[in-house]
Amino acid sequence: MYIGTEFAIATESFLASRAGYEVYKKGGNAADAVVAASAVLTYTLPHLGGVGGDFLAVVHKGDRAESVLGLGWAPRKIPDRPPRRGIQSAVVPGYIAGLVEFHKRYGALPWGEVIGTALDFMRKATVHPSLAAAIERHRDLLASDPGGRLYLALPLEPGAPYKIEPLLKLWGVLRDNPLLFYDEIARDLEQYGYFELDDFLKYRPEVKPPVFINYDGWVIYEAPPPSLGFVVLLTVKLSQPVKSPFSYARIKNTVAALRKAHWARDAYLHDGEVPVYDILSGGVQLGEADKPEPTPGTTYLAAGDKELTVSAIQSLYYPFGSGFTDLKWGITFNNRASDFTTGLNRPAPRKRPSHTLSAVVMVKEGEAWALGASAGHYRPAIYAQLIQNVIWYGMSPREAILAPRFIWTGGWEVQAEEGWEAGLGVTIVKYPSRMGVAAALRKRNNYIAAVADIRGDGLALGI
Repeated sequence: MYIGTEFAIATESFLASRAGYEVYKKGGNAADAVVAASAVLTYTLPHLGGVGGDFLAVVHKGDRAESVLGLGWAPRKIPDRPPRRGIQSAVVPGYIAGLVEFHKRYGALPWGEVIGTALDFMRKATVHPSLAAAIERHRDLLASDPGGRLYLALPLEPGAPYKIEPLLKLWGVLRDNPLLFYDEIARDLEQYGYFELDDFLKYRPEVKPPVFINYDGWVIYEAPPPSLGFVVLLTVKLSQPVKSPFSYARIKNTVAALRKAHWARDAYLHDGEVPVYDILSGGVQLGEADKPEPTPGTTYLAAGDKELTVSAIQSLYYPFGSGFTDLKWGITFNNRASDFTTGLNRPAPRKRPSHTLSAVVMVKEGEAWALGASAGHYRPAIYAQLIQNVIWYGMSPREAILAPRFIWTGGWEVQAEEGWEAGLGVTIVKYPSRMGVAAALRKRNNYIAAVADIRGDGLALGI
């Protein structure tokens, strides 16, 4: 945890946090720090949040909030039923366009200077424990892909220096002109017979107002559709406070809310008009979902200065995404197209699938928080607990992030870390688990505090 007076940042990578910190010291702001840290994350944790994925941020400044959605869309050749892995499980990566739009709206330093600093840190990178573990765990997937040898060639000893030369080359190009990703670099990607240049040239990120609820004196902001942000808010709103923070009663109470919130997601979430406020206000009769889909992956970061509060997240979706990596540029593609389903969320060209990425900002009487975690479809469960930790139980950032948590696995069953009360349907697992890697930032009374999760390889820094 770091407590400062001017600036703080927390990410899942110690090197990414350092890059963001150094950019701020050079005269940047919290947005510049997020851009630098985000870029480094594509190199230190490429299995989670690489350039072939997506980016999303919720930003609070003054008395307003805004969301930047770099969520990729389907190419013209999207199949009717995209596979779980392989190149046809990918959408056009929205990450670079989203990051550029975010920087254009909020950054202070030139893009080239920010990315140049990030590149310096990439060249000094050492293997993170979570990357080494992911390569070992997904060795068969990587071995089945010619581009997977970029990862299989890396040392697996945490702390060992390494180089991924195609990624360094790519970021060198993007430092000078990031939108070449959607033109000259996209031309190279046509060779795979799935993407067409036009899929990239016409892609644009979106900037939208976040969705929000008023809750116990707080305004809680989340990302709008096609993000599942409203599902997080609905879970919070439907949950009834209980006295004990790690009780079986809280588990049952929250699962009851999750079943209804996930039903709303399954019934309504898509890339189009979603009756978010009708759902949140109780104007829609809710059914109950049976279970969420298990989805590991994603990396979250939070940063703030005296003006900005930034809650950001990026992802390939599954670890190593599609399992397809372009050797020339080191781009590992996402597998987001696999989240198209039927009905409103059926696949179509230029359409975004319903999305698991979301990020929280909460404000109350001069106080602001940024909260988030890697969680996939477990995100509503984990985010609801983080929010409850703060609002119901008055936890500090450190207490809220390090507290044991649980995930809803289906029916009335959960997996809960040690520290929770046992009960029917509760499977206790060792603490700390990899049950979402979170971070938090709090601004209050002229101080800025940030905390990185013990469950990851992260670091909180500030001034």
